[in-house]
Amino acid sequence: MWDRARNLSARSPVSFSVMGEEVGGRLRRLRAERGLTQRELAEPHYTAAYVSSVETGARTPSGDAVRHFAARLGVDTGELLGVTSPRDDVRLDLDIAAAAADFLAGNGSAAKMRRLARLAEKSGRDRQAGLAWLWLARFARDDTLPRLVAAAETALAADIPSYRGLAAALRANVLVGRGEPHHAMHLLRTALDASLERHPHPVLLLTLHAYLADGQLRLGEIAQAAHHAGEALRLARGDEEILTELAENQRRLAEAYLAEGRVADAVAAVSALHDLLHERALRPVLARCLFARALVRRADDLEGALVDLRASRAAAPDQAVTLELADVCREFGRLDDAADLLSEAAEAIPADSPLSASLVFQQGSLALARGDLEAAEAGFAHAIDVAALRDARGVLAASVDKAGELLRDQGRFEEAADLLRRGLLLLGAEEDVPQ
Repeated sequence: MWDRARNLSARSPVSFSVMGEEVGGRLRRLRAERGLTQRELAEPHYTAAYVSSVETGARTPSGDAVRHFAARLGVDTGELLGVTSPRDDVRLDLDIAAAAADFLAGNGSAAKMRRLARLAEKSGRDRQAGLAWLWLARFARDDTLPRLVAAAETALAADIPSYRGLAAALRANVLVGRGEPHHAMHLLRTALDASLERHPHPVLLLTLHAYLADGQLRLGEIAQAAHHAGEALRLARGDEEILTELAENQRRLAEAYLAEGRVADAVAAVSALHDLLHERALRPVLARCLFARALVRRADDLEGALVDLRASRAAAPDQAVTLELADVCREFGRLDDAADLLSEAAEAIPADSPLSASLVFQQGSLALARGDLEAAEAGFAHAIDVAALRDARGVLAASVDKAGELLRDQGRFEEAADLLRRGLLLLGAEEDVPQ
């Protein structure tokens, strides 16, 4: 394509009469961006009047004139003639980045991003098309996710591994949605191993570790989740405010480099911009990473767990995090804080949610911490019923244990034994539990 542009521009005169007005418009725009007058652009070989006639479309520039104008403007002749150029690539990247930033701000337009994806496809820019499809997939809220991920994978099939890896992370989401979480984890581990061995791109490593942490947390594999969470958090560059500021700086740099004709520098800046936007998009997953790390830190670093849980809750509201934070506050003796958190959770958690059992158990634990034995006993009894209904076996076992301990402390040993037998039966023990 580039050779074709140079060959066309070498002809004298160039037979672009039907494109004269378009060339003139581009010439006027590029000249204005650089603050040049028509005379300054024309010298020393042409006149201001000639430049004016080209800009209005009255004349079609010769090949020599095109090369002169391109040199004065610091662009290649292909860009001036409307042929695809590196500058066009950067501008499309900037448009996709702007649309992605809108998504991150909560006012994104799927139609706009889709248009950019189609535009990139039509002009043979597979990488930009793949990135646009990835952004659409990230914010898909319906059954279009598999199709959007497939479009991204197709577009990025021949691209560098770091971009293909981003598509693999979203493919894992599709597999989880289909009820194949273990397959998703295998896909992510394979992509991570390949990246570590051959293409350790920081944003890709961050993405894969974060998605692995989230997936393993959902599977109850807490230790493995915490490991990947730690790696992801180590690679993260900052919070939302910092990333937003860094991204805006890179956007302005890319724009400035383009205006100065420093296309290679603009390419580097826009690449850094996209990396920062991708990292911003990981905010909800990184919040889950903080949660996973907090679960392990509770064993020997309660203060660190408290910090992680607060940061997770601030980054992305999650009632499971709120309940865990309430429990840590209770352990610290901050009972009023725990009560406030549980009141908030009670308003947000539906009665049919699996978290409802944890909520009731936490309410019983808080009553016990306050010395209200009657409320605690009622709370644990209710937690047993709800946990059995929701098949929350961990909460069920903890509730039976706490309720039994409470009864034994009051000397009610027969009631405690009855409660234990009932709990074991609910957990699946045989009917002939020893008396």
